[in-house]
Amino acid sequence: MEKINLQYIIDLIQSEVIGPVEKIISAMPRESMYMILAAAGLIALLAAVFVFLLLRPKKKNIQKPQRPTDFVQFFQSSGTIMDVAAAGGHNNVLGRAVLTAAKPDRMRLEIIEEHGIADLTPTAEVILMFPPEQSAAGKVNSFRSIISSIECDSDGGGRMTLTPPVKFSLVKRRRHKRKRVIDQQFIRVKLWRGRPDSDDTSFVDRIPDLAVNSYDPRSTGHEENQVINISNGGIGVGSSPELVESKFNVDDDVLISIFMFNFRQKVFKPYWYAGKIRSIEIMDGHTCRVGVEFTTTGKMRDDNEQNIDWASI
Repeated sequence: MEKINLQYIIDLIQSEVIGPVEKIISAMPRESMYMILAAAGLIALLAAVFVFLLLRPKKKNIQKPQRPTDFVQFFQSSGTIMDVAAAGGHNNVLGRAVLTAAKPDRMRLEIIEEHGIADLTPTAEVILMFPPEQSAAGKVNSFRSIISSIECDSDGGGRMTLTPPVKFSLVKRRRHKRKRVIDQQFIRVKLWRGRPDSDDTSFVDRIPDLAVNSYDPRSTGHEENQVINISNGGIGVGSSPELVESKFNVDDDVLISIFMFNFRQKVFKPYWYAGKIRSIEIMDGHTCRVGVEFTTTGKMRDDNEQNIDWASI
């Protein structure tokens, strides 16, 4: 960083600010004391503004990806997790992968989740989708590429080699508009691992595997949990990485109780869902986001709340 010459700044203030104002004051009549005091205040204000403008730190110019090559380097340096889908339809996600190496003629990706990638073969075209990024031509969230080689493990891992990106575009992925939850006092959530294979509600009496704004007698960190967002299609919950990693995995089936405040009726109302955990992402060092997709909705059969009827969404 270039060293600041304070003497130069002082001399500059003297010549450009103080000197001209002193000339104006000396030309004023003595009885104009209030004008002299105002001028003195003006000198101090101008001097403070001048010093602030000279000494304020310059903003860093962060370069956004502009070309396909820039995007590849950006993904590699940031460790972006990308969804992989067949070229025929971006909604049919077959798994997830991370870019580990990039060369002018190929990219190498590590497969971290496999739900159908193993069925793909070399020469197949795929769509890789990532969180929206700004490019010179506008916002993009996907690109197309062709598989050169692919190896999948029995445990769901593996690796792929792809050709460089062919075309970047923006595809509409979200079917439901998410609503960010700002005030946590109006929503309470409980999650249990399990499937809606029975109408029995005995699972409600068990201690939840994850509780948000709900009573938990264990006091094991659940009080720090939060609801991040919610939509007609699912819910995003924030919790500690230690709690999530010990309890949940992607594709786990869960039963969900949502106790939400109805502002029109001024009461809390219960909502029942079953779903699948679709994503587990570390947001920062202290929070892990669990994304749950609703697959089934439930309704209590009677006032005794002993049975619940499930219906697919």
